[in-house]
Amino acid sequence: MKYAVKTDIGKRVHNEDSYYLTEKSDLPMLFAVADGMGGHAAGSVASHMLVEELAIVDRIIEPNRELQFLRQSIEHANFAIYQAAEKDHALRGMGTTLVAALILGTHYIAANVGDSRMFHYNGETLVTVTTDHSLVEQLVLAGAITKEEARVHPQRNIITRAVGVSPVVEVDLFERVWSAGDILVICSDGLHGAVEEDDIISVLSSGRSLESMCDLLLQLALDNGGTDNITAILVRLEEGDAV
Repeated sequence: MKYAVKTDIGKRVHNEDSYYLTEKSDLPMLFAVADGMGGHAAGSVASHMLVEELAIVDRIIEPNRELQFLRQSIEHANFAIYQAAEKDHALRGMGTTLVAALILGTHYIAANVGDSRMFHYNGETLVTVTTDHSLVEQLVLAGAITKEEARVHPQRNIITRAVGVSPVVEVDLFERVWSAGDILVICSDGLHGAVEEDDIISVLSSGRSLESMCDLLLQLALDNGGTDNITAILVRLEEGDAV
């Protein structure tokens, strides 16, 4: 497995994004991006608490129970973040999005809450694995606006689901297969909100190293006027990992 990560503060004063890269070299392997909300201090606290919980689960996850472990870890982190906000007025209202990939070999489990997103590139097409929990996504699904209109909609930053804002959270989980050479893009909305999918494909098909691809994707987001924090993890399945 090869992977790379890049994060940038964008035009914000603080970076509220957090990310997690697996601490293991054997399967299963976990990767995640969390985009905090609720002010610079609170947002950073929420996203950091979430990835810290995922780091614990990555070390103890049991075979054949991966999906349950992933869901329960997110639910546990959700309640911990909610309790922390209830106890500290300065953290009141904090929360975070989440997108995560648990790699199990030739298949993986994706999890998301909010509008951080995962793409799957198979060498030809770019497929959006997750579904944004946002106001504009609801409008797109209802046929009220197009995807192009959603990108510039004045309420595009309103999310309908987040980790830590209530005692219980609903987590979307997706099980997918992939092949050697496929790349997963795990990112905050600072990237996918500023870079067109055709441009993402151009970068992923460039033959560059994963590190160079990360750099280029973030630079595209900045060049396109992106103002938000930007975080992207790229994960590629290698021939030896396809077991």
